[in-house]
Amino acid sequence: MRLTSRPADRAAAAGEPAVRERGVPGTPLRAALVLGLLLGFYVLALLLLFVLAVLDLFLARGPGLTVVAVEGYLGSLAIAWCVVRVVLLTRGPGDGQDEVPGVSLTPSEQPELWRHVRNLAERVGTRPPTEIRVVPGANAMVREDARWLGLIAGERRLFLGATLLIGLPQDELDAVLGHELGHYAHDDTRLGGLLWALHGRLQHTVHTLRRRAARDEAEERARTAARAARRRAAGKPPALKREPKPGPDHYLALVFCAYARLCLRLTEAVSRRQEYAADQVAARVAGRDTTAAALRRIPALEAADDLYLREYALMGRDAGLLPPEGQFHGGLAQLLADPARRAELDAWTRGPLQEVVSEESSPYDSHPLTADRIAALEALPALPELPELPALHALHALPALPALPDAGRTTTHPRRPALALLREPDRVLTGLERAVLSRETLSWRRVPWAELPAWTRRESWAREAQPLLEAMAQLTGARSVHVSRASAVPHLHGLLDLIDHGLLYDIAGRLPRSEQAGRSSGRAAREFARTAFRSALRGLALLTALDTGLCRWELCWSGPAVRAVAPEGFAEALEEALDHAIAEPPGTSALRALLAGGGRPPTATPTSTASSAFQSAVSSGGPYPKDPV
Repeated sequence: MRLTSRPADRAAAAGEPAVRERGVPGTPLRAALVLGLLLGFYVLALLLLFVLAVLDLFLARGPGLTVVAVEGYLGSLAIAWCVVRVVLLTRGPGDGQDEVPGVSLTPSEQPELWRHVRNLAERVGTRPPTEIRVVPGANAMVREDARWLGLIAGERRLFLGATLLIGLPQDELDAVLGHELGHYAHDDTRLGGLLWALHGRLQHTVHTLRRRAARDEAEERARTAARAARRRAAGKPPALKREPKPGPDHYLALVFCAYARLCLRLTEAVSRRQEYAADQVAARVAGRDTTAAALRRIPALEAADDLYLREYALMGRDAGLLPPEGQFHGGLAQLLADPARRAELDAWTRGPLQEVVSEESSPYDSHPLTADRIAALEALPALPELPELPALHALHALPALPALPDAGRTTTHPRRPALALLREPDRVLTGLERAVLSRETLSWRRVPWAELPAWTRRESWAREAQPLLEAMAQLTGARSVHVSRASAVPHLHGLLDLIDHGLLYDIAGRLPRSEQAGRSSGRAAREFARTAFRSALRGLALLTALDTGLCRWELCWSGPAVRAVAPEGFAEALEEALDHAIAEPPGTSALRALLAGGGRPPTATPTSTASSAFQSAVSSGGPYPKDPV
C-alpha cells in the first residue's frame, strides 16, 4: 500500500498543473523485465549445457569410438566445465551494490537540511530518505534497500556530492533533489538491487571469460615460440606459423557478450526514460529554467572540481603535504569565490555544452545526453515552483551567487549557496576527508594554504640537493643533515667554499650515478659528474633563495596554482651563475652575488601571469605548472 500519492495526484490536489510522465513502464513491468533478464542469464547457461548433451547423444549413436567422436566428447566436456565453473559457480565482486564512502548526516546534527529535504519530498509526493550522506564529487544519487525483488519498500538513502553543495545555489540544488526524489516517487529505486545484480553478473562473467581466453592464447603463443626455439637449436627449419586456435572461453565470451548487449539495451532504454520523467518532477519543484541551469552548471563544476583536486588539494602529494583540515574538499569554495574563476565558470555554463558525443547517443548509456535533457525541459510550459522556504543562517565563507531569471520568477536578492543548508560545514567536510582519504594520506602534514606552495617546492628541491649534502659530509667527515626543514644558507656557502678549493670533482664523484654514467670513463665520466653536480647545486641554490626571501612561491586561485615572485631576470642569472660554478676553472662569485641580492635589481615581480580560459586550465596536466625558475 502506498502511503503517499503519485506526483500528478499531489499536484492536482494543490491546484497545480500535472506533468505528463509518459513512456516509462510501470513497476511490475520493469520488475518482470529485470527478473526475466537475470533468470535468462542462467537459462542461457543451462541451454548451452543442454545443447552439448544433445550433441554428445548424436555422437554416441555414431559408428563406434572414432577419433572425431573422442574429440567431440573432449570439446563438449571442456565447454561444459567452463560454463559450470565461470557462469554458475563463481560470484563476482560486482554482484552486490558497493558501499559509497562518505559522512552520514543525522537530523539532530543537520535539522535545516533534513527539514528542507522532507519538505521537498512532501511536495513531490513520496517518502523522504532515511539517510542523507555527503560524498565526494559533483554527483547525486538515491538507493533503496527494497526486499522481495522490490515488492516491499525498504530504507532509502540519498547521496549528495560535496561539490554540488559547495558550487550550486540553493534553488539549483532543489532541482537536483527534486530529480532524485522523483526517482523515489516513480519507484525507480525499488529494482536497484536486482538491476545491480544483473549488471554485476554479466560484467563479471564476460570479463572472466575474456581474461581466461587471453591467457590461454598467450600460453599457446609461448608454447609455439618455445617449440620454434628448440627447432632452431637443433638446426631444423622453422615450422609453419599458425595462429593459435581460440579455446572454449573465447566462444563463450562471444555468446555472453551478445546477451549482455541485449540486456543493456533493454534496461538502459528504461533508465533514460526515467531520467526524463525525473527531470519533469524537478521542473515542477524548482522551476523549468532553474532545472536546466543546474544541468548546465554541473558539468562545469565537475571540471572545476577535477582542476581543484589535481592542482590545489593534491599539490603537495609528492612532499606528503595536505591543506588544512576540512579544506581537501572544502577549498573548492575558495577557487569558486575568485572573481576570475567565477567569470570563467559562468561563461562556460552559458556556452555550448562541453560534451564529446557521436552523431547519436549510445543505446548503452544510462542517461540521455545533457543537451537532449535541456531541450526536453525547455519544451515544457512554465510551471509554478516551490514557495520560498524560511531563510536559514548566512554562510559567510561563500559569496552570494548572482541571480538568474527563471520561469515565473522575478528575483532581486542574491541567491544563497546550497552549503548554507549545513550547520558547521567545515566539520562536515573534515569528516568527509576522514571517511574518504586513506590512513596514509591522513598522516601527511597539514600546511596552511599560503605556505603550501613554498613547502611543496622546498621538499622537492631538498630531495634534489640531499645527495650533494651527503657527498659533502663524506668528504669533510661532518654529520649529514636534511635541509627540508633546516636553512640551506650555511650549507650552500660551505659547498661554494669547497668548490673554490678545487674539490668539485671530489664531491661529484660521490654522487649517485646512472647506469650509463657508471659505464663511462675519462672525459665522458667527468661530464656526467658535472651534470649531476649542477642539478643538485641548482636545488640547493633555490632552497637558499627561498630561505633568504629572495624568491617567493605564492598560491594563486585565478591562474596557475603556483605563482613565482622573484627579482627581474633571476631565472636567467641563476642558470649563468650555475654554469660559472661548474666551469673549468670554477667560479662561485656570480652565484654568491646573485643569492645575496647583488646579481640583479632587487625589484621582485611575478614571473607568471593569470591563466587563460577556464577550459585551458582544466585540460592542463600536472599538479602545478612548470617551475618558472
